[in-house]
Amino acid sequence: MPTCLLCKKDVTSGYVVCGGCAGELKTGAMPPVLGGFAAWLGAELAGQDTVYFCSVCETRKCDDDATCRKGITAWFRESAEKYWDACNSGILGRLKTVCPFPEVFEDLEPAGSPYGEVPRRKIGHIRADYDGYRWWSTAWPLHGKLAKAEVTAEIDRTYEALTAKDALADLDTLRRFCWSHPEAQCSPNADDEFNFYLMGERCDFWVRLITREKDYNMYLHAYAKEVAK
Repeated sequence: MPTCLLCKKDVTSGYVVCGGCAGELKTGAMPPVLGGFAAWLGAELAGQDTVYFCSVCETRKCDDDATCRKGITAWFRESAEKYWDACNSGILGRLKTVCPFPEVFEDLEPAGSPYGEVPRRKIGHIRADYDGYRWWSTAWPLHGKLAKAEVTAEIDRTYEALTAKDALADLDTLRRFCWSHPEAQCSPNADDEFNFYLMGERCDFWVRLITREKDYNMYLHAYAKEVAK
């Protein structure tokens, strides 16, 4: 029997959360995304000598707990909204956590093929890592006949969009995005590897993100919409 993602009780109806937890959530609310935001927030604040959460505290010590609570609450909500909006806009907002093209992974090259038993529609992949300053990437082509000029152009545009400043600009941003989607974990025990999927115009993408430092942090696998004749 499935369990509720939030309270862990058995779920007899529904898919993700039980009726009790669902009733407490408004449309567009952040849980379980809030857990990812809190994890990021803790990392951001750790080690800082002076952090002002309340705008009043930035200028003077008000000695008013009620005012301080209101200031902190306003700061937290504003920060959370910015984080939520960033995770749901642009190319990141188009990423899915459930694969919309499972047939691609079922249509494999026959055993003994020079390519191995890989998807017949796989064009290749880009492997990338963030070194603390910038993204570095290498391309690994597979089925060359699928790599038409317009297809490779879309793959390049997709990689550039994913690593742009308003998307996964660096490893910290990648981690925040992954942590906000715990349902995308590769497995319940793999909290540092996440799978996302993107449907393009000429090809589809499996985006594997890895939060570990000093490792490859992104694999962008590209698959043709149709098998070349």
